[in-house]
Amino acid sequence: MKKQIYLIFSIFLISVFCVNISIAGDKTKKEEKKAIRKARDKYLVLGLGFSYSKVIDKATSPLLYKGFGFPYVSLNYFVHSDKRIKSLEIDFAFNMLHTRTETPWYDPQIFSGNTAIRYNILYRIKKIYKNRINWYVGPEFNINNHFRVNYKYGNSAFNFDSYMGFGFATRFEFPFSYKSKKMKIWFMKFNRRDRNLRLSWQFSMPVINMIIRPSYVTITNFIDPDLQASVAGDQVSSGFF
Repeated sequence: MKKQIYLIFSIFLISVFCVNISIAGDKTKKEEKKAIRKARDKYLVLGLGFSYSKVIDKATSPLLYKGFGFPYVSLNYFVHSDKRIKSLEIDFAFNMLHTRTETPWYDPQIFSGNTAIRYNILYRIKKIYKNRINWYVGPEFNINNHFRVNYKYGNSAFNFDSYMGFGFATRFEFPFSYKSKKMKIWFMKFNRRDRNLRLSWQFSMPVINMIIRPSYVTITNFIDPDLQASVAGDQVSSGFF
């Protein structure tokens, strides 16, 4: 009887010891993951500038509209670690676009706007070019919206197209650094601190896209039957610029 009691007590102590080791191990792993997350670089980037757009909406008009716009606003939240990059980018752009033709149905100027949302998670695949450039690949999700306002269309003045898609992105990153240095130019002294910098290039390739447009957008053969004969070739062709 005593041997059985000792055996049961020994099994109980061993099980408690194993559970304590397991809990301690899980806690250590969680603390390590938490430390890794805290060590990641985090950036919030805000950009402001001009944009240039060229638009042909062949569902409503053969005319080419183009022009510069302000403001172009870009907001990017960026999380960077040694093995993974997460990025969320939101862009806004507003333009007044022009064409050289005005008819009873087509304005020579339209208001245009663009919004874009891109989210990607990139994983480091390998180091290339003498282990100096990091190569990342991963999925990308995007939503792009483009709207236009042509007041001569009456109750169809507002027109839009929306693209939602999935694809892949690849990123090449060249990290470099320079050491601190003290300089003196005439009577002015400069202290340059240590810096760790990165040069990055990112490319995206869509795989699946879904396009949404309003049901009233298409105008069969265009509204103005004389328009085709009254416009020049450069007013209906886009080119690169």
